[in-house]
Amino acid sequence: QFRKYADPATEQMHNLGSLRWRSAGKFAVPMVVRIPGGFRRIGDPWHSVTDEAAFAHSVGWHVAFPSNAEDAVGLLRAALRGNDPVMFFEHRAMLDAASARRPYPGDDYVLPFGRGRVTRVGESLTVVTWGAMVERCEAAADAVGASIEIIDLRTIVPWDKEMVLNSVRKTSRCLIVHEDFRLVGFGGEIAGTIAEEAFLDLDAPIVRMGSPSIPVPFNTGLMDAMIPRVDQIREKMEWLLGF
Repeated sequence: QFRKYADPATEQMHNLGSLRWRSAGKFAVPMVVRIPGGFRRIGDPWHSVTDEAAFAHSVGWHVAFPSNAEDAVGLLRAALRGNDPVMFFEHRAMLDAASARRPYPGDDYVLPFGRGRVTRVGESLTVVTWGAMVERCEAAADAVGASIEIIDLRTIVPWDKEMVLNSVRKTSRCLIVHEDFRLVGFGGEIAGTIAEEAFLDLDAPIVRMGSPSIPVPFNTGLMDAMIPRVDQIREKMEWLLGF
């Protein structure tokens, strides 16, 4: 079901995440919950939200948010073969979208959780993102035309901290972009980690982009206005590069 329809089951899902601990390792929960969500042609407060940070706070759960079909195949296989509960987000805008299509990687392709992917190598700015925002960040980087490195996290629990820190130490600048609400979004966790472990490598403030804390509008024009747009991402990139 869609993202917000999982909320009535939140208590039971939280309890599943701690079952291994509560049973002293006697029981596990090899379960995968596939949840579509995010912006598309129709907007509303139930179908069009992501709110992945809520499940990132649920102890014992892994959280995947692929940006393309190839990653989705590999991550889903890893989730199904694992022994832990997994929240598997499938963005509505990428379902059969041309930008998300990839050649089939084969029946044996498995992508371990916690491994990000550098979609664009750069030297002047690190952009950390996931899900449908990957495509928008790449479009914004094309418009800027500078040496920008883009990291697609692919999973946020666990997330590839070492890849992000190594990139930030190289570029000295970081922009974090996600569709989820900016307030208490997962970008705050990434920004906090960078501030703690790579602060002296920074030449500019860490910048986060996300949605404002409002319900997703029914009007698709308003819906598109609330999430980070390509032109807004481009402006933040240019500001950081010029700082």
